[in-house]
Amino acid sequence: MKINSLLGALSVILVIVSCGEREKTFTKIEFETDFRTAGMKAAESDKPMIIDFYTDWGEWCDSLDANTYVDPLVMGMSADNIFVKINAEVDTNLARDFGISGYPTIVITKSNGEEIDRIWGYLPPTDFYNQVQLYLQGKETLIDYLSRLDDDPDNQEYISIVAEKYTSRREFEKALDYYGRVLKLDPDNENGQKIEALGSMYDVKGRAKDYDGAIETAESLVQQFPDTEQADDARAIIGYYTNKKGDSNEAMKLYRAYLESYPDGENASWVKKRVADLEDKK
Repeated sequence: MKINSLLGALSVILVIVSCGEREKTFTKIEFETDFRTAGMKAAESDKPMIIDFYTDWGEWCDSLDANTYVDPLVMGMSADNIFVKINAEVDTNLARDFGISGYPTIVITKSNGEEIDRIWGYLPPTDFYNQVQLYLQGKETLIDYLSRLDDDPDNQEYISIVAEKYTSRREFEKALDYYGRVLKLDPDNENGQKIEALGSMYDVKGRAKDYDGAIETAESLVQQFPDTEQADDARAIIGYYTNKKGDSNEAMKLYRAYLESYPDGENASWVKKRVADLEDKK
């Protein structure tokens, strides 16, 4: 649930600086790029850190830079937070230590570096601001949802959110365990949760490099829900996981079979790109 904020309508954010200093207008975010330096500044100032793990090729990483970080509402957060940018393909050890599983991932920590929670993917400015504020208040975090499940253990929405949060931390076994709970609670897909869980499960298995398991789960989704949008996604992704296994010839057959059967499918353009990539490598 997102908080509605009148601040989102402001064109300029004025921040009252501590110790009676004058008002300051932030016109850009000054990102720290060295994690050790950022940690020292956070500890000395008792400010949380907002750590953006990015890659140079990430489309949504670029969108954060172009849309979110230049918004006055978000720039104004510089008064009370230490912003950090880490290239995950350069500082691979830090990305591994934080369990980064996709880009961008924005980790919000306490001033001592302890993680509060993370944003997995792109959010526009107001949503970004509101989500960080919720996390800093201890709301909508992993700990918060685990606590909610203590009181409401069969809440399928909460279970799915916890599973996704574990996925974003590369805790894949825990994520699969929670998605498995969804399957048991909605075996006939009466709430639309089973099909979503199956789609998430093959994604988790793929991230864990269990490509056989990912293919098996995707095939199960197609068999059970053949005429759905999720089935179209699954049919397309089976070729991708087959290629990741190292069988490019079989992957090409699967891609071409998809295009022959579903020339106007939702994933047709994506599959054509995969075919072109494989042909270029021959």
